[in-house]
Amino acid sequence: MTRETDLPDPVLVGVDFTATELRVVLVDGDGEVVERERYDLGPLPDEAAWAWEVGGRIATSFAREGQKRWAQAIAVACPGLVDPIAGVLVESGGQPEWDGLHVVDAIRRHIDAPVVALNRVQAALRGEWSAGAADGTMDALYVCLRGIPQAAVLSNGRILSGAGNRAGSLPALPELTPGEPIVSATLEQITGVLADLAALVDPVVVILDGEEEHVGPLGPVLQGVLDEVSPGARVVRPALGEGSAILGALRAAEILAYEGERTERLE
Repeated sequence: MTRETDLPDPVLVGVDFTATELRVVLVDGDGEVVERERYDLGPLPDEAAWAWEVGGRIATSFAREGQKRWAQAIAVACPGLVDPIAGVLVESGGQPEWDGLHVVDAIRRHIDAPVVALNRVQAALRGEWSAGAADGTMDALYVCLRGIPQAAVLSNGRILSGAGNRAGSLPALPELTPGEPIVSATLEQITGVLADLAALVDPVVVILDGEEEHVGPLGPVLQGVLDEVSPGARVVRPALGEGSAILGALRAAEILAYEGERTERLE
């Protein structure tokens, strides 16, 4: 006879990866973190290599020191353009070989659980909305100036994805180089684009994420312009730092698990 204490513990799994780094967090039914791991990622030249490395790392998190767990849902925050319906990283902002990566299918080869993939900038906004700089708001703008500039928009309590999942693309902005100061012409260019975007979506907060040498000079200048074109909007930094995306992924996993349970009840 199987005792209740012998059954695996249910967990939600949040995953966040970049070109060089992987983070995995497991949360139990009480919302407590039971596992938190960070790994360096080397070159992963194809989907099989990515699935083996990332899927394997997640799978090993389920059994530490004899602890048995099972995943209610897994959410993966991905660097680049994501098709959340197909579960595909369409255009990678990480390693270029990841264009077209079937994230959901790759994870499910290792773990039989509901899986969802989402853009990591949108995940970061979701995290800040949950317990960070956008907590308590219904309209916010998250701008990431690390690598290829991207934004995520929260409008009336919904994170926008767009018809082709390209909402938040900022093709007019230059890619900034870490360690190099932002020059005045680039500062003016970025300020103009972000001010226009903020005037269009009318956020309560504009969250600037990037290197200190870039967002440090940009923040006060952008705030001054927003006071003119979008009065009331506050320019802030991410309150959760590098934890924004992983928390956003966990919130997405929570929604996925709830929707799965509701579907089972209806059936």
